[in-house]
Amino acid sequence: MLKILALHGYTGNGLLFRRKLSAIRKQCGPDVEFYWADGPMILAPADMQGFQSETTTAQLKKASETDPELTPRAWWRANEDKTVYWGTDESVEYVKKLMVEQQFDGVFGFSQGAAFAGLLCAMLERPHLYPQILIDGEPPQPPFKFGIFAGGFKPLPASLAAVFSEGPITTPTLHVIGKNDVIVYAPRSQMLIEVCENPRVEQHDGGHFVPSAAPWRNFFRDYIKSFDPASTTSHESIVSPSTPASTPAPSVASVL
Repeated sequence: MLKILALHGYTGNGLLFRRKLSAIRKQCGPDVEFYWADGPMILAPADMQGFQSETTTAQLKKASETDPELTPRAWWRANEDKTVYWGTDESVEYVKKLMVEQQFDGVFGFSQGAAFAGLLCAMLERPHLYPQILIDGEPPQPPFKFGIFAGGFKPLPASLAAVFSEGPITTPTLHVIGKNDVIVYAPRSQMLIEVCENPRVEQHDGGHFVPSAAPWRNFFRDYIKSFDPASTTSHESIVSPSTPASTPAPSVASVL
């Protein structure tokens, strides 16, 4: 059994992320278990102004009022130029308790959740650079076997970027990028790729989402299962589902 910590994006939550990744989860089968974590920060309508997503601010507000499980959440809030984050300590505190309980093999994050996943990979490799991850002087679990970052980016605040200061992280990472992503544009994703020693980059033709067409479902399944101790397949040998590269779409402002 492989256990994966699943981290949703800004305005999402564990339930919504579970639904969005339903086809991938089913393709992975019963020997892969996802834990759908909820960001501890609950967002107000003002926090979502100017944010582009498949769900409008009005729909999110209505959903949170009629069904608490659909409440929009985040791992942090950011200032306008993304140099200051609020809420990261609370999110780390929450997730490290989950790590102690679950002992995850890998992490799968989308958008802001992918940025947080990258931070967690670095924190587990070099906890002395972010002591808040420690419990009684020890990390909550060993480093992840792998990280999957869809539409991810490198956090900019100096207090967080410090965890990458000792060179690239060694955790094997998969970076999934939409060629037409106008929320997290290519240069932001590239910054995260560059702090990973063993990155694999795959592109899809769409925008800011996790691709789930049949080739991608099979790819995610095979990539994840290659980290099973019983597997004889290397994650590097999994056949790519990507299409050839093209010019990335222009960027727009985001609140991630």
